[in-house]
Amino acid sequence: MMRRYISLAIALCCFSFCWGAEISFQVVQHDDAVSEVREQTLIIEDAILEYFFNNGDIVTNEPAVAATEKEADKIIKIALSYAADGGAQYFVQLRLFYDESTPSDLTHVSLANLKRVSWAVADVATRKEITEGKSKVPRAVSGKANADGVKEYAASIAADIQKALTKKRR
Repeated sequence: MMRRYISLAIALCCFSFCWGAEISFQVVQHDDAVSEVREQTLIIEDAILEYFFNNGDIVTNEPAVAATEKEADKIIKIALSYAADGGAQYFVQLRLFYDESTPSDLTHVSLANLKRVSWAVADVATRKEITEGKSKVPRAVSGKANADGVKEYAASIAADIQKALTKKRR
């Protein structure tokens, strides 16, 4: 009887690992006001990686970078090559566009200075984009403009990406 429970537990563990995907991420910050990565960008990156990890996916990431929009094509090709070398199935590039007229304090965390967010998912084997999306930045609600609000917003972006990936896997 005990062997059946142990066998069942092992089988469940194996099946749970079969459902997860291997996903590589990169966050690109577009902000002409600063040339370094903002704390807010790192919080968003961390929250998205945590979301996918907690959903059973195997996640890796390239370091977040601050770049111009012109550099984005070059950056994605390099990161996609690293994802292929690492054996990832999917590569997700998240692009954060900041308002240059806001304070350039790198440690300031608020949704008020984020203009828009877009993301693209590529199949690493074919190196072709399979889906893309945009996320509307919510207006700051009292108490939700701080780091917790940024994490909550990042989780909603991750949920949208997960939904799009699930559709493409079917």
